[in-house]
Amino acid sequence: MTHDRSAGKEPVRRQPREMLDLPLRGDERPPPGLGLTEQEKTAAGRAERPPRRQRSPEERQALRKRLVVGVGVLLLIAAIGYLIFWPSPPKAVFHPEPLNMGQQRVGEASEIQVLSITNEGERPMPISGLQLKGPSEGEFELVSEDCSARQLAALGSCKIEVRLTPSALGPREGKVELQGDFRQAPVGADLVGTGVAPLLKASTEEVSFGSRDVGERGSATTVTVTNEGTAALAIEAVKLEGASKSDFRKQRDRCTSVSLEPAEECTFQVSFSPRAAGRRSAEVLFESDSFEAAPVIRLEGKGVWSGPALALSRDSLDFGDRLVGSSAETLTVDVTNRHGAAVSGLSVRILDESSPFSIVRQNCSGRAIAPGEACRIEVSFRVAELGSAASTLAIVQEAGALQIELTGSGVAPLLVLDQVDVEFGSLLVGGEPRRQRLVVTNEGTAPANLGGVVIEGQDAAAFSKPGDGCSKKVLRPEDRCALEIEFRPHREGGHQADLVIGAAELADSERARLLGSGSASRLTLNLEMVEFGSVRRTTAKDVHLTAMNPGTANLSIAGARIDTEVASDFQLLGGSCLPEAVIPPGATCTLSLRFLPGTEGRLTGTLELEHDGLTGPRRVPLGGVGLPPPTPQIGVSPPRIDFGPQPVGERSTIFTVRIRNTGTGGLEFSGFDLTGSARQDFQIVPATCQAVPTILAGSDCTVGVRFVPSAPGPRQATLEVKSNALAGESTVELVGSGMGGGN
Repeated sequence: MTHDRSAGKEPVRRQPREMLDLPLRGDERPPPGLGLTEQEKTAAGRAERPPRRQRSPEERQALRKRLVVGVGVLLLIAAIGYLIFWPSPPKAVFHPEPLNMGQQRVGEASEIQVLSITNEGERPMPISGLQLKGPSEGEFELVSEDCSARQLAALGSCKIEVRLTPSALGPREGKVELQGDFRQAPVGADLVGTGVAPLLKASTEEVSFGSRDVGERGSATTVTVTNEGTAALAIEAVKLEGASKSDFRKQRDRCTSVSLEPAEECTFQVSFSPRAAGRRSAEVLFESDSFEAAPVIRLEGKGVWSGPALALSRDSLDFGDRLVGSSAETLTVDVTNRHGAAVSGLSVRILDESSPFSIVRQNCSGRAIAPGEACRIEVSFRVAELGSAASTLAIVQEAGALQIELTGSGVAPLLVLDQVDVEFGSLLVGGEPRRQRLVVTNEGTAPANLGGVVIEGQDAAAFSKPGDGCSKKVLRPEDRCALEIEFRPHREGGHQADLVIGAAELADSERARLLGSGSASRLTLNLEMVEFGSVRRTTAKDVHLTAMNPGTANLSIAGARIDTEVASDFQLLGGSCLPEAVIPPGATCTLSLRFLPGTEGRLTGTLELEHDGLTGPRRVPLGGVGLPPPTPQIGVSPPRIDFGPQPVGERSTIFTVRIRNTGTGGLEFSGFDLTGSARQDFQIVPATCQAVPTILAGSDCTVGVRFVPSAPGPRQATLEVKSNALAGESTVELVGSGMGGGN
């Protein structure tokens, strides 16, 4: 077959394939692709690749099961590792749980109980705070705790102190909960307790004795008292009160001054013997610590008069409360004859002659009282002492006696101060005052009309009343008022005055003693004026000033400064008094001052001290004289040294030149030079002037010079001393003669 080719192009020739002849062993086959090109190898590989086998549904299902089982095993291993090695979460354990406060009287605080909290987990337990909850949460009190705002480590503990004040009977329940980031339900501990209280109950609320003849005493009635509460009941007294209490009598009293446990009983008896005709009544009262008000037992009876019908306008005379020492009060009773015949032979008297009651006048005895006629008896009550008073007015005739009960009470105010000695302690004179509160209570039985409250005594001016709630005030029994007393000492030492409180109803005034003392700090200096004397300019002089406190209180130095026209003339260097200092009584501190005059002449200034001392300087004069600045002056001796004849080339004896500082400042050397035509024939020999570069005023030093002639004949040079001297000769003429060389 013929192919067309373009002109000018060579036909493509195929390269001959390289053939390999490898020996075979046994049934070995040559490797595939041996001797092939890359394209041929690729095509052959594609041709020889076996087709991919498809898995059956059963095989795929089995493979999925194996994968699921493998994943489950891995998850199980991970869970076991987590349970074994992962730390457990925090766990709050309370001890004791619950916290039992036991039985506690209503209204009284219990003893403090401790609740311990322990973290028995392996991870820290954060606690942000605590909170009380529950039906009786207001009765439980967190006295103290160290759990809030902290993090309990593993096995760490904290404590809570709890107190119970029950407000009612029966079980009391609360709960203390921990506040924080807790995953589980609220964490807390139960608080329990029981409120107990005594409860007094009587077997009856009224005892009626019916009608009885005046003066007749019948059988007694027994009253049973039971403690129906849950705590011990203390009965202090069983008392008879009321207008006709003397007509009733208490006997076989087994309840006064006893303590009854819950469900225990006691008894007492009451009998009736009317002392006058008409209705008679009284009450039985209990003094006890019963939780509820004790019952009042009413006693009722009626007195019957079987003789002539004498009617009383009043069956009792009650004068009420009367101020002790006040004028007597008079009450009257009329006796009317309602019988059909005249009544005579009456006698009137008070049975207890020592009582404060007395018959002022009467017209019943010594005459006959016609039917329908009345007589009058006037009785007075003069109070001589505090307390209740009782007696009986008896109207006696042959058939019997009529009795009229007389009662009254003596009352008086009693001012009680909560402090008898009001102590203010020690205060600084001129410092801030101190106040004390004084409470006045009327513990008496009558009002007190207070007058003015005054302060008396030698040091009364040191005390005042910035708050007066008592003057011109009426204090009823159990009322109180308050006074604010201020103490401002005006001198050192003790102060004393009396606070006087008077009332119109009091025979004597009540007094409180006011006590206090004044203390003060004082400042003294070892120098009243600091004089530095004469000091040259550019030089300084220091002076130390000592401050002392001879007072009785701490002295505070708040600062110090120097007032002068030129600030650099006087300087405050420091010291133990600066920047601030507190000096106890008897102690000292120091101030360091410097005088560095900047001009010549008299210079002055003032040291100003700021302190709270009662006395002592606050301005201290400073003075000094400024002199001209120190100037060095030089003096050289001798001014001329003649070495005389000296063989050429040989060294002469060393001559010494003495240099003296005749000025007031330090003389400083800058060099020693030789000048002149024969300067090479003279030599400077080091001495003390080269060793000490500065010579103080009035001191001197030396320098050595040697002559070594280099030629015969006269030789001459000059020694020049270079320094900071402002005046004086600073050269030495050196002469000598050289010998030798035929001369």
